[in-house]
Amino acid sequence: MTLPDKATLIIGASGGIGQALAQQLAEQGESLVLCGRNQTALAHLKANLAAQEKHTILVADLTSVAGREAIVLAVSNAPIDTIINLAGTNQLSAFKRQTHESIETTIHTNLTAIMLLIHDLIPLLETRSSSTLVNVGSTLGAIGLPGYVTYCTSKFALRGFSEALSRELADTAISVKYFAPRTTETSINSARANAMNMELGNKADSTQYVANELIRFLATEKESCHLGWPEKLFVKINSVLPSVVSKHLKTQLPIVRKYIG
Repeated sequence: MTLPDKATLIIGASGGIGQALAQQLAEQGESLVLCGRNQTALAHLKANLAAQEKHTILVADLTSVAGREAIVLAVSNAPIDTIINLAGTNQLSAFKRQTHESIETTIHTNLTAIMLLIHDLIPLLETRSSSTLVNVGSTLGAIGLPGYVTYCTSKFALRGFSEALSRELADTAISVKYFAPRTTETSINSARANAMNMELGNKADSTQYVANELIRFLATEKESCHLGWPEKLFVKINSVLPSVVSKHLKTQLPIVRKYIG
């Protein structure tokens, strides 16, 4: 793998936010390593980026041992100083209707696989002058919502992992950040989820907006960032007066139950 002096690794690059992020970073002259499971989608993305010769494709499944080993090898062989994790899965469903397999898959994809990868990356990153790890979570990593019990669990844990690791590595050259968008217009949301959000009056941000805000966040020294209003307000209220948020969400349950079964 031949790369310039510095590069950014985007895990989950073929997703909606990943594509928008890659396009904006490429336009700013960044060299990218585009990581995902779908080689065709990654190749199409690369072909449509500015200065495509500066970018590299890495086909790897974060949830597998072989995939994580491939990512670690890529980082060890390339001057990657920023790693952005966008991988994730979601399912709108009543918790009692989820299968054991779907629960395990969500927790592994959204949390365990990420932790295992970062665990193996830290020794490499400690040898570099500086590096940044960004875990992209969700507003639902701070507010528990009905219909998203397992997803919320995984994102709450990802937020806690990012916060604790950031503090553990505070005296090193490794920066750990957590970025939490609200609902975003991507294919991760099912038609039922989109219909429910519309009926509830929930707003969704474009992938281009989220990518731009993520890039702005990267340029700051902040450890975490939440997007969206009134979501930011609810995050604050939920941290100090969760009963207030619970009462509000209870009023929405008749609508929510139509969609979660």
